[in-house]
Amino acid sequence: MILEYLQPDASILDGITVIIRALYYIATIGAAGLAIFAIGFEHRLEAHEAARLRRTLLGAILAGLALSLLALILRVLVLTAGANISDPNVWAAVMRSRIGDAFWLRTAGLVLLAAMVTNWRIRSAMTAIGALLMLASYAAMGHSMLFAPRQEIAALVVLHLAVVSFWVGSLPPLLWVARRPNGISAVSLIQDWSRAAIWSVMIMLITGTLLSWYLTLRLDRIFDAWHGWALAWKVMAVLVALGLALWNRLRHTPALTRGEAGAGNRLAASIKLEMVFVALAFYAAAEMVSVHPVDYGHRIPN
Repeated sequence: MILEYLQPDASILDGITVIIRALYYIATIGAAGLAIFAIGFEHRLEAHEAARLRRTLLGAILAGLALSLLALILRVLVLTAGANISDPNVWAAVMRSRIGDAFWLRTAGLVLLAAMVTNWRIRSAMTAIGALLMLASYAAMGHSMLFAPRQEIAALVVLHLAVVSFWVGSLPPLLWVARRPNGISAVSLIQDWSRAAIWSVMIMLITGTLLSWYLTLRLDRIFDAWHGWALAWKVMAVLVALGLALWNRLRHTPALTRGEAGAGNRLAASIKLEMVFVALAFYAAAEMVSVHPVDYGHRIPN
């Protein structure tokens, strides 16, 4: 929203669109992450935690569907400047475009994620397919379709978002686990998740760096466009969140292992703060989509 108002002919609708975009990033990518966590770790949760995970996943799916539809409506309003919003020909054209492709991929993916709240034998497979479709929707439009090399950027986007979703979607259930009255019972799960998270973070940093390189080309002139400032904001928020995650691993988890009084509550408080900076990173990502990197000849002509 901030960067939108620094653009020529900015409108309040543009700013609202950025806020809605950030919220549906959180809901949809969070839903994928909750589902991925459920595939790997739901059987390690206590009964009430597993039930809460299913409820939270279903809530994230419903929020993602609603916010995705709202974002689509706002996108059409922006594209048409509010004129002919009810014209079926306008909607038909939009739904045949990349915007429509991304919307249907995202919708199908979110619906399939709901399989994880059932007791079907194939629910894990359906959920994995749903997560892939939902994450692929982010490669179906946006910068990944505007800049070369398109295929490499699209693949990096999906891989980057897959590991990001695993990280951020794991935070709510880890928060619940940290609050267990018997903190020792949470240690094994947290440690096993932490080992998987280390690889996820490495992949996230590598893919994020490659995406930044492909999209900006000239890192020495990254601040020549507002996109670079939004990217810097996102990077700072992510680094703070990762710093908190590292502190959790090095300080709070060992304290929990030793059975220190209040260790679980301190870990939970740190996870909450980590979630705040993750939300700020998502907002920065929403701002990044509203502006473009400098074109050094790598933007694909329409």
